[in-house]
Amino acid sequence: MLDKLYTIMKIRIDIFIFCALVMLMSGCSSFLSDGYEQKRIKDSERSLAAYESTLNPADYDQEVEIVEKIHVEEKKQRSPLEIPKDNMTAEEETAQGFRIQIFSSSGVDEASMIRDAAIEKFSKDSVYIIYDAPVYKVRVGDFINRFEANQRLPEFSEKGYRDAWIVPDRIIRRKALHLPAGK
Repeated sequence: MLDKLYTIMKIRIDIFIFCALVMLMSGCSSFLSDGYEQKRIKDSERSLAAYESTLNPADYDQEVEIVEKIHVEEKKQRSPLEIPKDNMTAEEETAQGFRIQIFSSSGVDEASMIRDAAIEKFSKDSVYIIYDAPVYKVRVGDFINRFEANQRLPEFSEKGYRDAWIVPDRIIRRKALHLPAGK
């Protein structure tokens, strides 16, 4: 029994010593390689200085000319990609139409706060503050006819504007126009 215990302990000690030696050697080798690396850098600096002293750039002029000629030929062979250039513009005109009024107040600050909230809720529609003395009115949309405005009115009620109603107003109609670019 003691022999087995002695053998196990000896194996463990041998393994510990082996691991310690491996760690010691790896630490020493990195120390040695750092010195080697510094020597190699100094040698490369010397060789770079020697190279620079013997360098004559005129020796490479002919190669540069050849490469430039190849680039010019490649440019000639490539067909230029032509993209048609159209200008897009919006034409605005005013016309009689309808808007949905969501708020009215005698204070401009209240109307501005309601307008900012409406811009977030109805991001696809234009939101206006109209001053009709002494009242500031917040109106949304540019609807060509009452039917269009009537279709959207339930959406306003769902988003918290239960007192919203349709009012006739001068609206801004925007048309997208394509103008061909002059060459």
